[in-house]
Amino acid sequence: MAVEDLGPAERLAAGAIGQPGQRRFFLEVTAGGRIHSFPCEKAQVAELAQQGLQLLTLAGLESDEEAVQRLVGSRLPIIDPEEPGFRIGSIGVAVHQSEFLSITLSSTDDEDSATFVVTPEQFRAMALVAVEVVAAGRPICPRCGLPEDPEEHRCPSVNGHHG
Repeated sequence: MAVEDLGPAERLAAGAIGQPGQRRFFLEVTAGGRIHSFPCEKAQVAELAQQGLQLLTLAGLESDEEAVQRLVGSRLPIIDPEEPGFRIGSIGVAVHQSEFLSITLSSTDDEDSATFVVTPEQFRAMALVAVEVVAAGRPICPRCGLPEDPEEHRCPSVNGHHG
C-alpha cells in the first residue's frame, strides 16, 4: 500500500465540475504548493461535510469565524484536473494534537492512501461550501423523489400519464 503524506494543507476544497446531472465531484488538497485532486462520489462529499461539522462541535475545536467566512466568500473553487489522483473509497477524519484535523483518504481498492493535516477553519469552510455544492444539484421530483432531468423528466410515479 502506497501512503503519501502530503503534510499540512494550504487549502482544502470539495466541489463539483460540470452541469447538474453530469457533475463530477472532487476533494482538492493544496499542499507543498501542489494541487492534489481526488475524484469521489457526491454522497462522500455530503457525508464529509455533515459529519465533519459535527466532529468539530463534539471535539470542541473552535475556529476563527472571520477566517472561515473569508474562505467561504472565495467559494473555494476547484479546477478540472488534467491528472486526477486515485478515486476515494474511504475518508477518515481525526483530531490531531487537539488543534488540527488529520485526514486520511484511501483508494477504492485500498492500494493507495494520502494523509494531510488541516486547520479547523479550513475544514469548516470546506464543509460549509460543500453543503451548498451538494444542494445545488438537480431539483428533486415531488412525486417520485428522483432527480429531475432538465431536458425531460419521465416520472415513474405517473406511469406514463401526465396530470
